[in-house]
Amino acid sequence: MTHPTKKKLSVKRSPVVARVIRPVATRLKRMEDLLVEMRGVLDFHLKRITALQTQVDLLIETDRRPD
Repeated sequence: MTHPTKKKLSVKRSPVVARVIRPVATRLKRMEDLLVEMRGVLDFHLKRITALQTQVDLLIETDRRPD
């Protein structure tokens, strides 16, 4: 009676998987950089909109004052 040999299961990545993992990390880093850049642009526009809203509010207040 022979016993089957036990195979040791190990995770080996194929060359294709090894080549794909790095580009995914690179793409994620680029996406992160773009999100940070977009946040900076949004902050700039928010400050500009806030300044313009302040000017509009001042003009409306000035227009509502009785002469």
